[in-house]
Amino acid sequence: MKSNKTYSIQQGIIDRYASIVDDKEKFRENIHKPLKKSFRINTLKGDKEDTLLNLKTYDDSISCAKWYDNGFTTKLDNLGSSIEHFVGQIYIQELTSMIPPLTIPNLNEYEKIIDCCAAPGSKTTQIADIMQNNGEIIANDKTHSRLKSLRGNLDRLGITNTTVTLRDFRSFPNTDADAYFVDVPCSSEGTIRKKNTIKKNWNEKDYGRFSKIQKGILERVCEMANKGNQIIYSTCTFAPEENEGVISAILETQAVKLKKINIENLKIEEGRTNWMNQDYDKEVKKCARIWPHHNNTDAFFITRMEKC
Repeated sequence: MKSNKTYSIQQGIIDRYASIVDDKEKFRENIHKPLKKSFRINTLKGDKEDTLLNLKTYDDSISCAKWYDNGFTTKLDNLGSSIEHFVGQIYIQELTSMIPPLTIPNLNEYEKIIDCCAAPGSKTTQIADIMQNNGEIIANDKTHSRLKSLRGNLDRLGITNTTVTLRDFRSFPNTDADAYFVDVPCSSEGTIRKKNTIKKNWNEKDYGRFSKIQKGILERVCEMANKGNQIIYSTCTFAPEENEGVISAILETQAVKLKKINIENLKIEEGRTNWMNQDYDKEVKKCARIWPHHNNTDAFFITRMEKC
């Protein structure tokens, strides 16, 4: 990154991905715009339509995402102060973070799921809602301080089918499950529209550091999964080093096959097969890239794998 103080982090990201983004100007425009607040309604704590009706007394412009009937945006900045949030009827969550559980058809029929890097619980609580507190979820995180927020969210949303564990997933013991959600630590570039920490701390050296961690976690998941199990890998970064590069490396060593992701009304770009003179396995085209200017969201990357 250039040392010139006038050279913003946003501009650094724009320059880095100019060669692979389809519309550089729209990309530039969107990552400089703040995101609207977004949330889910937790049906474990009440009727969805009743909760939505109450929320619209604060903001009658609340709108539903085109691609998810339980994802909403609002102009309110203080949604966390609402009684609906306090009692667990809603969960404040970025729209892109809601995508991974939607990539597995009939998730509500699964008996056991492991959320490998779960805190603060966005996906865990969404999965529990989809499962209607049936089956079993193991919500794991490696950082003790983050478990407080995870447990707090599980309690607030009335979730009873989830066990919390504290472990670096790279050393997690063999545990059978039907599906594994692997939302790994990453450089978080895709959250730049909302997180000031990214604007302050962005460092290109992080790509190599994070990709090593990501490969380790995903390798462990692939090793313990049984034939037919679903594995959902996701990040909130643009960086191919942490996305397609990780998946391509896994395809070389693990018995998994990639599954195409398609969510109606959500604009998805396929994964890239090369980056900075590095060629990736052509199967990574089945991965999904979510760019900020395509759906007016954060950026996101998702891969669905099946153990062979």
